[in-house]
Amino acid sequence: MIQSVASIAGSAERSMDEGVDYHSFSSVNTFASICQLQYRFNYVERLPRESIATPLVFGSGMNAALVLLDQDLIKGRKPDLGLAVGALRSHLEKAYAAKDVPVVSAHDETLEGLFAKGAKLLKHYVSELPADESPLEKPRRFTVPLLDGEGNALPRPLHGEVDRWIKTADGRIGIADWKTSSKRWTWDRLAKDDQATAYLIAGEHILGRKPDFFRYDLLLKTVKPALERYYVERTERQRKRFLKKVTEVDRALKSGGFVPNDQSFACATCPFKQACDKWAD
Repeated sequence: MIQSVASIAGSAERSMDEGVDYHSFSSVNTFASICQLQYRFNYVERLPRESIATPLVFGSGMNAALVLLDQDLIKGRKPDLGLAVGALRSHLEKAYAAKDVPVVSAHDETLEGLFAKGAKLLKHYVSELPADESPLEKPRRFTVPLLDGEGNALPRPLHGEVDRWIKTADGRIGIADWKTSSKRWTWDRLAKDDQATAYLIAGEHILGRKPDFFRYDLLLKTVKPALERYYVERTERQRKRFLKKVTEVDRALKSGGFVPNDQSFACATCPFKQACDKWAD
């Protein structure tokens, strides 16, 4: 699912079970890459968010619009760009109208600026749809067990939602995940991002076999909109490393130990700033 800047504030719609009864890529990523204390505030204590960051608002709005385009394609219709742009506009207006959870930006982004970039990106995305592949109507939401090396299930399963199931002209079936960003991803990030690992694990349970590929569809909100597609693979060692991270999250949940990351890139737009400031008291 679209998350920019490594899931700055977790999921847009926080489930009451996420992080406690089950794991998600966003919750594990928050613990491992962003801030353990933010994880505690968000997924354990369920504190109300004090704000929401523009990358999350933009990303979730784009996701809603792209899903509409995919639904048209699945039904054999021409993508309704106007409907998708309207969905983006509605999502942004709703977010900015919520005064109890203000939208905050590290780069002075505005509703109108985000909408202009998003509308251009959606138009570019439609123009770049590959002719040799089509989206499939397959289960998108999943809750699957996470198994250790001996085949035993970890205490909490993995939950999430696939953006796109794709079938190529040569019969291969894989997963594509939409991302928005203001800059291109590095090859190091593409090689290490855990979402591919998590969703390939989930895809294997859904299909009953390993998906043929995983791809990031990166929509760049640059002056000239761009779309880049990156196919990535994950090794068994990377799979084990992800499961080890999940095990450490389980251990922290049991012990109650969560340490703040005071140098996190996400501090500037953290949705729990006041709670974090009071933590040491």
